[in-house]
Amino acid sequence: MKVTVSWLKKYVDFSYAPDDLAHRLTMLGLEVEGVKQVVYDFTNVVIGKITGIEKHHQNKQLSICQVDVGNESLSLVCGAPNVSLELKVPVALVGAKLPGDVTVEAATIHGYDSPGMICSEAELGLSNQSEIVMELSEDAEIGKDLQSYLGEGETVIEIDVTPNRPDCLGIIGVAREIAAITGEKLRKPEININESSSKEIKEVINVTIKNPESCPRYTARYIEGIKVGPSPRWLIQKLEAVSIRTINNIVDITNYVMMETGQPLHAFDYDLLENQEIIVRHASQGEKFTTLDEKEHTLTDKNLFICDGKKPIALAGVMGGLNSEISANTTNVLLESASFEPLNIRRTAKSLSISTDSSQRFERGVDPEGMVYANNRATQLINELAGGEVYGDVFDCFPRPAKNREIKITVESVNNLLGTTLVADEVVDIFNKLEFKSKKENGFIEVEVPSFRVDIEREVDLIEEVSRIYGFDRVESNNFSNIPLFRIPKNEEKFNQITRDQITRLGYNEIITHSLINQKLAEDFTTKNTIKLANPISEDLATLRTSILPGALQVLKWNKNRKISDHQLFEIGNIFYLENKDLSTRKEYKKIALIKTGNVGKNSWLNKSRVSTFYDFKGDVLSFLGSLGIFNINSALANLKFLNEDESVNLFCDETEIGFMGNLSQSILKKLDIEGDIYVAELDFDTLFRKYNWDKKSQQVPKFPAVQRDLAIVVNQTIKWEQVEKYIWEISDDLLMSIELFDLYRGKQIEQDQKSFAFTLTYQSNEHTLIEKEIESAISKVLENLKSKINANLRA
Repeated sequence: MKVTVSWLKKYVDFSYAPDDLAHRLTMLGLEVEGVKQVVYDFTNVVIGKITGIEKHHQNKQLSICQVDVGNESLSLVCGAPNVSLELKVPVALVGAKLPGDVTVEAATIHGYDSPGMICSEAELGLSNQSEIVMELSEDAEIGKDLQSYLGEGETVIEIDVTPNRPDCLGIIGVAREIAAITGEKLRKPEININESSSKEIKEVINVTIKNPESCPRYTARYIEGIKVGPSPRWLIQKLEAVSIRTINNIVDITNYVMMETGQPLHAFDYDLLENQEIIVRHASQGEKFTTLDEKEHTLTDKNLFICDGKKPIALAGVMGGLNSEISANTTNVLLESASFEPLNIRRTAKSLSISTDSSQRFERGVDPEGMVYANNRATQLINELAGGEVYGDVFDCFPRPAKNREIKITVESVNNLLGTTLVADEVVDIFNKLEFKSKKENGFIEVEVPSFRVDIEREVDLIEEVSRIYGFDRVESNNFSNIPLFRIPKNEEKFNQITRDQITRLGYNEIITHSLINQKLAEDFTTKNTIKLANPISEDLATLRTSILPGALQVLKWNKNRKISDHQLFEIGNIFYLENKDLSTRKEYKKIALIKTGNVGKNSWLNKSRVSTFYDFKGDVLSFLGSLGIFNINSALANLKFLNEDESVNLFCDETEIGFMGNLSQSILKKLDIEGDIYVAELDFDTLFRKYNWDKKSQQVPKFPAVQRDLAIVVNQTIKWEQVEKYIWEISDDLLMSIELFDLYRGKQIEQDQKSFAFTLTYQSNEHTLIEKEIESAISKVLENLKSKINANLRA
């Protein structure tokens, strides 16, 4: 963002030297990248007055101009179309030095001697206007050196405006910051439009916003009978100083007001619009459009169009179209000032590789309450510089008005954070200088945030405003903030760390993977609808993960390919999906994933390693849950397409599902190109958090001995151990402490369609020593229940 010192002084009085001003702006958070003086790179150029004109007898496009330069009259050949009698122009005399190492010499042009030249602004390095000669005002003194007449060049300050301060992408916004530290009043240009009393804009245009989520507000004004031509010198000087290319008076005025207010505007040639209508809508998928730079673009249904009754006429917030641009033949103008959703404009500009002054402002957010002022300001300037008749009123389509934010703040919170001793009146005064409405109420300062400050959302944002205007350099170096350096963590944060600690103690290593994965993988690990990115970086990062497992398995695969075969990994992270295809039904849940593969233990002279089994992994999962105080775990056969049907279960605690565990299916392993059994589990973090018991109570060491009984039962081949366990707990009383499976047998001693489970039951009482009769009664109940429920028999 470039501003000039003289332009700033139009809106606020200050006496800072340019370097001092640059320092103060930087201290306000508007970092100045450089200060530059615009100098005039020409010499021996004087002011002349055209006193006579005749056409060249050989070339009718040339004129022979008699020019009074004070001490003599020169006969100069000129091809510009705007030369006229009494016009005052710059004249480069013989020997004059012009930009680009050009030295003016006497020349003979088509038989006529021309001892000098009448200059355009481009030839003098003042602007890019090269087709017409520079027109000077009537008060210009004939024969006077042009540099002396123009005075000192502009002092340009270049500011690196942070994305959260779009209000400072207009010179009035920067002037407001200066006014806040100087105490001077901000002077915004007054609007005084000479409107028609008999003609209303609604007679010539109607505006419809079909996608208000992308265009919250659209305003328009109509000026009839304007004359397109070159801009006056003062306007060209301001725009050229801030690197805005000048085109004609209408386009230049829209750019001038954009730089002044920060609100982009666009002018349409009204006579090129059809059906007296403006429609704001999303493009159709694949729809094509040619912008002002003569490039054709293929659009998506996310891009926003400004259309007339039949066709698109502008790519909203980015660039206008060739089919409605202002030209020398334009006589009627429709002036647009609108607000567009920042994310939509940013996506459009990025996807089409178009970056304009307009898009850069809309991407950051414009003031929804400032666009009527900007439209009126541009209308006033057009009426003054291009004539025409202004139709009455502004067409204002505002389907989604927003209320300004209100935030409460206390002086104590300001002083505690900044280490200052400010009083309430000083804080209120700072807010008022920044045009924040504020008042003291019941020990608070109630602040209404103006619409142009889109960055202010919380109390701490207001405190930052106080610190900026009060001045960081005024805070004593020996002051200290009175804010606590230690914050008591919330229970969820504590549980997060407890979870990590307990899994790590089981020998698992934590990994962190990307939340974006391949679309096909996301679908393989869920039955829900996936959430796809509109503009992904690549196909492998196109979809939000529906499970933590796909990303973790890629880590495991990477390690396996490097001969690291034994893995115990875990990750805690969020998963995402849609309840149905509507984006508003998106869900996000925190999960804990565990993965185990490879061998248990290491080969040594004392022990030999062995391949991990489902039961090893089940022991890890149950041990982890037990460490959280979650013991009443039940299981049921799982039906998950990515798990082996014979070794997969859903886990429950008190009938609440907490997750699943199992062995990955061969189809998934083949798709991932991974060999070997891989055991996985995914548990719901929030459910475990709710089940976790924060009240730790010690238990008395049992005074009486425990009694163990080993049972081997024969069941049908289809019966799972989880079913057996369930029916044992179901019939047992408080004397049963634990059940441990220690053997599974299939062989000659039992039928082919049967198998044998051997397990140890541990009984114990806290009141007395158990007798044999009690144990036998408990065992009998277990065997009877197993017989009736799953036809289990005691193995002989």
